Order: sequence, then C-alpha cells, then structure tokens
Amino acid sequence: MKHLLSLLLLLTTNILSAQLTIQGKVVDEFDTPMPFVNVILKNTTHGTTTDDNGKFYLKTNKYRGTLEISFVGFQTQTIKVSQKTKFLSVVLKEESNELEEVVIVTKPKKRLKKKENPAYRILKEIWKRKRKNGLDLVDHYQYKKNTSIEIGLNNLDTLFLKKIFKKEYKQALQEINYDSDGINYYIPIYLNEQVANVYGDNKNDNIREDIEAEKSEGLSAQGFIFDRMANTFQNVDVFKNNINLLQKPFISPLSTDGFSTYDYVLYDSIVNNNKKLYNIYFFPRRDGDLAFQGNFWVADKNFSIKKLKMKVHKSINLNFVRGLTFEKEFEVRNDSIYIPTKNAYEGDFTFIDKNESNKGLTIKKNITFKNYVLNKAFPKNFYEQAIEKIRPDQYEKEESYWEAVQTNESKNTYKLIESVKEKKQIKNLTGLINTVASGYINTNLGVQIGPLWTAFANNQVEGFRTKMGFRTFITKDDRFRLGGHVAYGFKDKRVKYGAEARYLLSYKPRIAVGVAYQKDIEQLGSTLLNTTQLLGRSFGTAALFSRGDNFFLSDIEKIATNFDYQIQQNLHIGFNFSHSKIASASERNFSMNYIDENGNMQSQVTDVASDIYVSFTPGRFVYGLGVERRFGRNVFPTFVLNYRKGYKGPFNGTHSYDKIQFKYSQPILLSKFGTLDASIEAGKTFGTVPVALLSPIPANQTFSLVKDTFALLNYYDFVTDEYLAGHFEHHFNGYILNRIPLLKKLKLRSLVSFRAAYGNISQENRAINDGLTNSSGAYNINYNAPNKLYYEYSVGLENIGYGNLRFLRIDAIWRSNYTPPTGSVVAPTPKFAIRIGIKPGL
Repeated sequence: MKHLLSLLLLLTTNILSAQLTIQGKVVDEFDTPMPFVNVILKNTTHGTTTDDNGKFYLKTNKYRGTLEISFVGFQTQTIKVSQKTKFLSVVLKEESNELEEVVIVTKPKKRLKKKENPAYRILKEIWKRKRKNGLDLVDHYQYKKNTSIEIGLNNLDTLFLKKIFKKEYKQALQEINYDSDGINYYIPIYLNEQVANVYGDNKNDNIREDIEAEKSEGLSAQGFIFDRMANTFQNVDVFKNNINLLQKPFISPLSTDGFSTYDYVLYDSIVNNNKKLYNIYFFPRRDGDLAFQGNFWVADKNFSIKKLKMKVHKSINLNFVRGLTFEKEFEVRNDSIYIPTKNAYEGDFTFIDKNESNKGLTIKKNITFKNYVLNKAFPKNFYEQAIEKIRPDQYEKEESYWEAVQTNESKNTYKLIESVKEKKQIKNLTGLINTVASGYINTNLGVQIGPLWTAFANNQVEGFRTKMGFRTFITKDDRFRLGGHVAYGFKDKRVKYGAEARYLLSYKPRIAVGVAYQKDIEQLGSTLLNTTQLLGRSFGTAALFSRGDNFFLSDIEKIATNFDYQIQQNLHIGFNFSHSKIASASERNFSMNYIDENGNMQSQVTDVASDIYVSFTPGRFVYGLGVERRFGRNVFPTFVLNYRKGYKGPFNGTHSYDKIQFKYSQPILLSKFGTLDASIEAGKTFGTVPVALLSPIPANQTFSLVKDTFALLNYYDFVTDEYLAGHFEHHFNGYILNRIPLLKKLKLRSLVSFRAAYGNISQENRAINDGLTNSSGAYNINYNAPNKLYYEYSVGLENIGYGNLRFLRIDAIWRSNYTPPTGSVVAPTPKFAIRIGIKPGL
C-alpha cells in the first residue's frame, strides 16, 4: 500500500508539472511561408505569432488543448494537441470573401515603378489623410494609459540556470519562460509599471498627463544604463516622415518619400466586419539603409492604419543592438477617427555580435490605451496645469491597488524578479553591464569606483599619471552625491586630488547646490564655455598618447560653488562662484608671467569670479529624479548664455573683468540624407587680463577626436579676447556607401566635417602677456589670434568594428594655411593628420 501511494504521488506530480511544447510551420496553398500568423491555445492566455519563415514555437504548462491558427483573409484552423504533438505543418486557405478585383503580388525581382505598383494608390490616400485622421479630428479627448517596461536576460542555457538556482533549479524551470527562439531561457530582472490619465485639448494644443500609480522592482538601481536602454523606445510616430531612433533618422514606411527607400507589396485585401482592409508589406530597397521591414493593414475609404508591425532590418549595424521591433494597433471609430489601442516595442541588445546564441538583454515596452472619452471638454486652465513627477516615491500605491489592475503575467514577473535579483550570478552580470556602459565598478558600500577610462594618462609635466576616482551611488535618484579623485604623477612625484559634493535642496521647484575643491593640473582652454562643471576634467591631462610636447599645463587650486534653479523642464538659470589660484605647472618650459598695473612681473593669477547662466534645451528627454540626471538620446537644440564677472580685491582677486559667452548646438535630421551636427560659439572679454583668463581656441594634441576642438592646432596657438567658432559635421548614415556594390558589404558609413574659428586680441592684453620670460628663462607664448579665418575640414568613415561593436571612426583632416608667428616656441602644427574617434554606447 505504501509503495502504491508513492507511485500515485509520483504520477500526480508528473501530470501537474507536465508542459506542452509545440513547434510548427505555417504556409499558404502555394507553400509560401506566412509570417505574423496568430497561434493561440484556446481558452488560455498562451499564444505566439509566426516569424518571417512561418515558424512558431509555443510552450505552456497545459498538457493538452486546442490550437487556433488564424490570419486575416484566411480560414482559421483548429487542431487538437497533446504532449505527443511535437511538430505541426499547417496550410492556411484563403477565405471566400477575399476581393477578386485585387491582384496578389510578391516582391518583384525588378523594382516596379510607382504607377505600376498597386500599393501606390493606397499610399497616396494615406499621405493625403494622415494629418487629418486620428484624435486630431476631435476638440477634446481623454483616455487611460498603462505602460510597462521590462528588462530581462535572454539566451540563458540550462548550465547558467543551474548555477543561479541550484537546488531550486527544477522548480525554476516551471516558472521561467522560453526565449523567442524556443531553445534557451529568459529571466526578467526589472519591471516598471505606470498608470496614467491623459487629457487633450486640440483647440489650444495642450496635453495633460496625470500619473495615477507607479511601481518598480528589480536591478535598475545600479546605474543609468538600463534606463537609457529602456528610453530607446520613446513615442515612435510612424505618421511622421522621419522616426528619430538612437539619434539617427529612420525613414518611416508611411513617409511621403517612402518609395525612394522601400519596396511595397500589396499582399492581399479582405472584407472584415463589412470593412475592406488592405495588407501591405514593405522592405528596404538596399541593405544597410536606415529603414524598417514589416507590414500594415489599411482601412478602405478613410485609409487609416488598423495595425502596423515592423522591425529594424538585420543588415543595419547599431552598437549593441541585435534587434528592434515595433507594433502598433488602432481602433477606427465613425469611419473617420482612428485611435491608438496598443504600442508594443521590444529590443534585443548584445555586447559582442548579433549571434543568436550569445547572452543579451531584452527590453520590452508595452503601452495600452483604453477608456476613451471624446469631445468632453474641461475648462481651458485644466489642460494647462502640468502634473510633473518630482519624487521617486510620488505615485506609490498599496498592494491592494495593484492586485486589482495587474494581470497574472505581471504578478508572476514580479514574483520571479524577487527570487532572482539577489542571486550572485545575476548581480555580477548586470554589474558588468553597468561597468562597461558607465566605466564605474559597483561595490557593496554604496560607492562606485571609476571612471576606468581616466585611470591612466601621460603628459610631459607629470609623466605617467594614475588616477582613481569614486562617487557615492545608492540609487540613480540619490539626492546627495559625493565624487572625487586622487592622482599621482611619476615624473613630478606629486599627489593631486579633488572632490565635489552636490545636493538636491528641493524637488519642486527643482533646486540643486554643489561645492568642489581641486588641487590638480589642468589643460586650460580645452573648452570655451562651461557652466555647471565645477571640477576640471580636461582631456589634455587624461590622454595616454599625444603628438608633440605639451608643457602648457596649469597648476590650479580651486574652490567653487554652484546654485542651479529649474524654471521649468529644460530651462535652467544658475549661479557659480569660484576662487582659483592659477600658475604654470612647468615654469622651466612654460611661463604664465604677466605685468600687473604697477609694472611688476607676476607669475600667479588669483581669479575670483561669479557666473550667471541660462540654459535652454527644448524637447530634451530627461530621466532620473535625484541630484544627478541623465539625458535621453533624442534630438534637441541647446542654447547657453553665460555672463562672468571677475573681482579684483575681494579674497585677494587680482583682476577685474567681464566676459559674455553664447553657444548654440543642434543635430539636424535631413531624412535619408543623414544628420548634420552643428554648433556655434561666440564670446568677448572686457578688461585687461593675463592668458589664464583669456579664451584660447580649443586645440587637441591627442590622437583621438574630441568634439568642438581643432585637431591640427597646438595648445595656445590662438589666444583671443573675442572669438567666433563653428563646428559642422554631417553623417550620411550609409546614404552614399550603401549604393556602392562592393563597399556596402563592409557596412561602413561616411561623414564630412568643417570647423572654423575667427577672433582677435587687444593690444592691451598683448602688452601685459607677450614675450615675457621667467627666472628659468622660459618664454611666454606669442599671443596670436585667428584674425584671418582658420579652418579645418575632413572626410571620414564610421561604423568601423566587429560584429555588434562598431563604434570606431577614422577621419582624414586638412587645414587652411597657418604659420605660427616668428619666434614662437610652439612646435609646428601638421597640415594633414589621421585621427580616430570612439563613440560607444547607445
């Protein structure tokens, strides 16, 4: 009897833990694979769709059931399945209600002209109406929006799972889902859910979004990288001609210029609920173009989009990106208004290459829209009241709230995250991802070590330089952050250091304060305009390899404070106050001597100054609610205006002066022709000041490319008290090289750049600086200004690398004629050079 009970218990356990695993392929009557076919286990929430090859994979903890296979325009099939069912070959037949007048076409081997393509007529109607259809047709609207962002590890094999779960391994297999390939496994590590109510006023072009509730769980707190990946999926508006994705302009399949980028195929048309629908597939004309592949359903008469599914074509190399997919669904009301009902975005990220067997990160962002109310108006001022999230815990709700609104799937996800987030292997893997992305190493003490990129450097003053930095980090929303560094030069045998503390005084209005102390060597003039950076972080002292000798470094002891007030989102006003003692870091080779007002030679400047600045970045996406924030990789302009006042007398300040500076920069999307990065800077100094307080044109003697600098100038080649500089860089994003048969296989992208500077220096400033020597006999530099336009131009190749890592760039650079003045101690500058650029990350 005892053995019989054990046997019954064993059989019962096997039945309860049984899983139904089915693979198959769906084709039409002509044996053509059918993508995007729905495969659902009836009376359950388990289902999937076929891939581009018509294949599907479905796993469920049921042990039998009825499989329903359906596709618009085809007869639905139902098949009984059990554990004995392993592989299904399914043939779908067309429905009898298909319109006979529409000819089904396949992608032609020879490209059809517009008028010969049946899809062109439909697309022309979409273009006419896409600005008129949708919620824009009503004066007022409101709806509820549910958003979920899930991050997980994919392509995990059983060996990895055994290391994580150990004795709980068998139980974990019952809870963990298969990956999309149906072979390896997927583990969620972070989930954020948000419920919001949206109110729109089209009469006055106002939208108000009130967050009702928010909940997060998982490992995102280690850094900003997971947020940056998740924020890859901002609102993708397919009705615009260009879709900004990872700061690159992708051509929308609904673009009015779509036929120059895509091949369109009218696949079929059917009548569904007395409405005619057209199904159009689209394919990039050329591999490597910034375009998508997918299909969309179009409603007849009003020609509104019913459903769209697309993905980034696999031939496009985006750093760390293995795949991106987008799906949108709409509901058509009153034959004229289409309203969104669902957005589903998914990204697959890897660090080495696109090999499907490599472990990676999956980012899923799902948005559902429901409870629409149209043409119900509120008072005008109701829509103007913006409700802004200012605290991390602002919209937390009790568990009873989430019990009522969450699906079983999300509840299971939270449960699984709870069980894996403290696993050592998971924390190590996510920590490694954060380290590679940010350069900081996590510790268990609430402190991160880094950045690793500046750990080693070399220059003529310090020789080989080592530097160890740190910052406090508990979560990305910390109100207080302390950072600093300690450095040592093996040639000058000196220890340098610096520390900076920042604190968020108020969430609303957003007010942040900071204080810093630095005693270090710095390359002055590496940037023309700096507002909120308290500690010097010049690349001139952080480079490991440079051309020529550079003794033009400054020894700086500095105390600085910052007060930053956010007037509104992306509009800041701030105040800085600093006290700096500046002298030459190598008096034997570089003199910073100047003549004071009494005719005496001085070697040190004490700069006591205040700054008032205004920064405006309309449209910039900002995330993080702590004192340190991060910015999404969207496209926005930047305007900065800074007024600096120097004080003579107070705190032993040596000079009184005024300086005003302005900078404007903006990436400009030029559709299929690429992206133009443009920036313009201008400034003027009023008063007589030594070189330490003037404006050198930013030079770059390293072998790497640095934004807004001149690669073929030496430091202090040009020194100005009034200047105008412009930097223009156009990235073709493959527009040229993708059209050359042999080169397009290399997946390279071309670019061109032009940068120029113009400026002057007054006779008064020349007189107190020029031609002086110090006690060691070192000469001051000759104060030469670019009163004749100086410029550099280059051509380059980018997207260089291996597999999924293509962040290298090589530029060939030329410059205009320029000869240093007679008697200059500066080494001659090259007329031509090759430089390397590195642009990692998303």
